Amino acid sequence: MKSVILVVGAAVAITICSPSFILGQAQTTSTPAQAKLTADYPRDRTGVLIQNVDWLTVNSAMPAQTKTKRGLASSMSYGAVAAVIVSEYVGEHAEVQVAPGQPILCICHILSLPGEPVLVRLHPKKGLRELDGGRIRALPLVGGNKIADANKSDLVLVDVSQPESMVWLVHPQEPLAAGEYALMLGTQNINIFPFTVASSPASPPDKH
Repeated sequence: MKSVILVVGAAVAITICSPSFILGQAQTTSTPAQAKLTADYPRDRTGVLIQNVDWLTVNSAMPAQTKTKRGLASSMSYGAVAAVIVSEYVGEHAEVQVAPGQPILCICHILSLPGEPVLVRLHPKKGLRELDGGRIRALPLVGGNKIADANKSDLVLVDVSQPESMVWLVHPQEPLAAGEYALMLGTQNINIFPFTVASSPASPPDKH
């Protein structure tokens, strides 16, 4: 287990614990339009925010437990069968809920990131949500861009831009279907920033 320190502002530090395994490779596409992505994000707030009319704070969540699928098969095959890491988070839904669409996430005024920001789908179970590390995969380079395998992956295709120092904007390339999602600061970190996309615009979001 290792720790990555994010320094927020001048005096606050966030410690993110990350395991020694790798869930997958962070992939985003790189297009000319990506560099033009911008938003009227708050200049006086720090942390991870999501735009839903107003900007809502998305708090981080650590897993209640992390387990291994196919661990026995992996050990018996001397690694020929890859083990899959699954992390479980308390609650079937996130505290922060947003309307359907393409919400912009702002990683606002953080000194540095431990990895490329990625957006993933979570799987609701009874009383919890699962992050399946085995489904965060990517295809090889295609025409200079790395793209996710949309049929088999929980990785959501996004554009990422950095309009100024210590600020990153993450924007899904397509509208998000209703369900559970999370921003990850690199796929080695299981400290996530979860949010729920409501089933309809009429579903009221939580206010924070």
